Amino acid sequence: MAISLQQHLKSIKYLKKTTYSTQASFLIKLSSLVGEGFTLGEALTFLARIMPKEAMWIQMIIQQLENGERFDEAIRNHGFPERVCSQIYLSLIHGRFAFALNSSGLYLSDREKQKKDLMKLLQYPFILLMFMLGILIAMRIVLLPSFEELYDTTNQNLSWINRFPILLIQHFPIIIGMNLLLFLILFISFRQQFKKWTEIQKATFLMKIPFLNTLLKFYYTHFFSYEWSQLLRSGYQMNAIIELMQSKEATKLMREVAIYMETNLIAGKNFQESMELLPFFNPELGLIILHGEATSQLASELALYAQDCQNQLFFQIQRVFSWIQPVIFLIVAFLILCIYLALLLPTFSMMEEIM
Repeated sequence: MAISLQQHLKSIKYLKKTTYSTQASFLIKLSSLVGEGFTLGEALTFLARIMPKEAMWIQMIIQQLENGERFDEAIRNHGFPERVCSQIYLSLIHGRFAFALNSSGLYLSDREKQKKDLMKLLQYPFILLMFMLGILIAMRIVLLPSFEELYDTTNQNLSWINRFPILLIQHFPIIIGMNLLLFLILFISFRQQFKKWTEIQKATFLMKIPFLNTLLKFYYTHFFSYEWSQLLRSGYQMNAIIELMQSKEATKLMREVAIYMETNLIAGKNFQESMELLPFFNPELGLIILHGEATSQLASELALYAQDCQNQLFFQIQRVFSWIQPVIFLIVAFLILCIYLALLLPTFSMMEEIM
């Protein structure tokens, strides 16, 4: 028992270091093996041999499956995202398990790629920003005392335009420190309040944030549309899907949305009206559900719409990335301008006084 507990603790410690790319590789390889006809146990045993670094927690997943746990429960205990676990749980119901594994793996792979792309975008501007801050610190320590001594000895009275860049350099550590402290206080206070909200309240609030609201709308609409389309293809009706979404294995937001939709349906509202009242869904979703039910092609229409939302999501993410670097460069340019003003304006002012 003690040995098993020790192994479990070691596994959890290791899993904190795993990346989305590791999880993505695991799911994609598992999908290929299951698609080739391997049973889940056989596929996991094979992966434990060809993935030695991940063998420890793969063996623990095998042990959990032998003890009667579902696969989605096992990987949830090993640090996989909630969305992935919910997607795999639903695949166990609608029967497209191998496809869901591959889809989840590609989703995690895309997230890792986006993270790396963001780091590449931020790397050079961040280094440049740190370099500029280093220059400001050096100026404050080395040059600023010399300037102040010179002004005192020559009795120069600088105008506020000349004084501003010097004051900015002189007090920038305090300015940065106060802003960081204020941001930290606001962030902690907001986070404590944010935890008390329901998932629908959280998602509704995030819709008020520019740029982020567009990304989240496509994200949530794609996730729900895709899962509904897969369940519909397996023969489930929307009423049964809503009931299924209320299980504890689904994401918290999915459960709350299911309860919300069920309440509205009981009150006499249709799917379109229910969808329109949720701001984190694209308004077209309700219309697609109504049209799909009328034409008996709801599963296909939702699947196509989910793919379109995913494409739009990736496009919007690239647009956001394209704006991040120019904004940081503008900040760096402002710092450079302050440095030049701090050096040149007082000098020109002194030269004018002498002449």
